[in-house]
Amino acid sequence: MKFSVIIGTYNYGRYIEEAVDSVLAQDFPRGEFELIVVDDGSTDDTALRLARYGRGVKYFYQENSGQASAFNTGLREASGEFVCLLDADDAWKPDKLKAAAAAFAEAADIGMVQHFMMDVDPAGNPLSQQFDRRPDHYELKDLLEGRASFTGTSGLAFRRSFLDRVLPVPAGLFYCADEYLYLCILIHSRVRSINSVLGFKKIHGANWFAGTMADTRRLGNYIKVKAVILKELAARLKAAGVDIKKTNVPLPMELAKARVLYYSRRGERRAALGTIIKEVLRSSSPRRFFTAATLVFSVLSPSLYLRLHSFYARLRSPRSGSAA
Repeated sequence: MKFSVIIGTYNYGRYIEEAVDSVLAQDFPRGEFELIVVDDGSTDDTALRLARYGRGVKYFYQENSGQASAFNTGLREASGEFVCLLDADDAWKPDKLKAAAAAFAEAADIGMVQHFMMDVDPAGNPLSQQFDRRPDHYELKDLLEGRASFTGTSGLAFRRSFLDRVLPVPAGLFYCADEYLYLCILIHSRVRSINSVLGFKKIHGANWFAGTMADTRRLGNYIKVKAVILKELAARLKAAGVDIKKTNVPLPMELAKARVLYYSRRGERRAALGTIIKEVLRSSSPRRFFTAATLVFSVLSPSLYLRLHSFYARLRSPRSGSAA
């Protein structure tokens, strides 16, 4: 059972060695995994830091093209039956590959394995969080009924035979490529969830997703990538005989909420209200009326809406979390 581990990086020289070291320290036969690093046009000391690993790391440099391009480059070079993704600023526990291998061995129709990632600050100190236990398996119906939840990039592993069915990653995804992969692979396979923390995700100001809702420019980028994912997912579901508008897949509502907030922050109230009417109230979501009502706050006062949103998020997150 061979794994290909792919790290995409851009100007994360200060973090890359910790990520690489966590892969090379895996409690897994060294001959049964390869490590591929795709440098997406870094201008820092990334290449110099990686040079010390010699043949232990397969290093590829390309002009800056975004996360999707980096993933696609790494996947073209990967030779493993299974593929794991790791962000350059994250790290794994030593038993990550062993746990993923055991999960894939349970059944041939498992196309993806996911596990929890512990949020940590730049110094590696754990941040307050909780991990709600997931069902051992997700199927397509769980996604369609809005019951599926997922871990980000560094907590994902794929069986290549199923992954190939959703490749290449769309070029417009300069981030959130992981979301495209975990949503679309459920059309073809089951997903196995390991209810354990097997890695650490650094939270810092340079994260692509950090502060998105409070930053109009970042919010605009978020909308662009979410729109690409929605278009691709809707087309793939349609090919499978499913109309996404008649499901409870959360993505359309997430995109609608982001658009309302974006228009509100730009002072485009008419466009914001039009989005509430067309994309929220006319959706099939059972919470559409509640969502529409709360979004009115973002039209009247985007800053108030963000404060309420942040307060609600804190209420839902206990002061401490636990996972095996």
